[in-house]
Amino acid sequence: MINFLVSQKIVGCMGLSLLGFLHPYSGATPVPDKSTEPALYEIYAEDDRLKEVSRETYAYEKGQALPLGGLYRQYEWVNRSYEEEERAETSHAYFDEQNRLLYALGYTANILSGSSSYCEENIYERDNEKHTCRYLYYKSNSRPWEDGYYIAFRYLFETSDFQFDEKGRLLRGLTYRRNVGSDPYGYSEELFFSRGYEADYDGDRLMAELQYIDYWGTNETGIWEYRIYEYNEQGDCIWIADVTEDEIKICCLEYDEERGQVQEYVYEVLEDWEFTADDGSTYYFRPQWKKPAVKKAAADGTVELELFYGKGMDLGQQHYLMPEDVEAVLNDHRYVVRPGDCLWNIARRYYGSGSRCDLIHRMNISVIGLEENKILPGMRLYLPEIGNAQDTKVSD
Repeated sequence: MINFLVSQKIVGCMGLSLLGFLHPYSGATPVPDKSTEPALYEIYAEDDRLKEVSRETYAYEKGQALPLGGLYRQYEWVNRSYEEEERAETSHAYFDEQNRLLYALGYTANILSGSSSYCEENIYERDNEKHTCRYLYYKSNSRPWEDGYYIAFRYLFETSDFQFDEKGRLLRGLTYRRNVGSDPYGYSEELFFSRGYEADYDGDRLMAELQYIDYWGTNETGIWEYRIYEYNEQGDCIWIADVTEDEIKICCLEYDEERGQVQEYVYEVLEDWEFTADDGSTYYFRPQWKKPAVKKAAADGTVELELFYGKGMDLGQQHYLMPEDVEAVLNDHRYVVRPGDCLWNIARRYYGSGSRCDLIHRMNISVIGLEENKILPGMRLYLPEIGNAQDTKVSD
């Protein structure tokens, strides 16, 4: 069963009435006298097409927004701002001016033991003007170096592209990753589409969101989840529909200002069911296969959305993405040689010590050649990440 409210303490504005905002019957005309109209949970309790599956009461605080347990919460880590204490505890991580993560390195073995180890690199390429973020996840190998280590090999395992609005809310995201394949290490050579997300806002209100998770390499088309949110005039979320390939759940929320409580009623849709929203659009829910699981029609009858059982979502993704396509636009740990450069000066600017020029040469010998001073303008060099003993940790 889906938990619509994510905590025992739910905060919300004073939305005292569910009356007349939604009606469970398509084309129904709201009753003008709302003082005598029954609440939604009372209407739904009499509807044989619905089955009540849970009823909970939660506390809330006046004057604060209701923290919806939406799908978007799975992506809040992308734009998370870290507190000063958290940043101080990190051993190898970089942050931007908004205290969002730019780079983090973690380990699963002790590099200084003398053997190579497996690392995880998390890179965030942010564009504040375009409100985008490209996230790259590398599995890497490290080698001992002087009093620390360096990243000897990087294996791109996952990449995501996120689009946000001016307020930092996630609008869409596409993720590609390596899946089980035929290579000796068990992963595919390509980065295949893994999951996607889309959200629709009306001002400050989250109105709908869709997430699709693909099953590459199987006979299944993947799974998806679609959520719809409705609000009353006070801006309180009073109604949520959650549609998956397994079930359709409807949640009604009723607020009691005097008691400081919100009552949650959750119903399962058993038969074909629909309702007309305040803007005149109608949602049709179909729990049977061979029909659209959910369809949205505008007030004029125009079909705006149809999601089908057993059918993959088209979120504008490519089927797969080659690693070199990602590397071509990746500037992390890359340096383009300029006129007058030498490896000593590059190492001094990048690492703070010109003596590490031999490491740059070692990592780029296929580009530079055997003579380390024969670098030419325009050469694209890889400058490996370097850490020290305090960055080396053994995972639990």
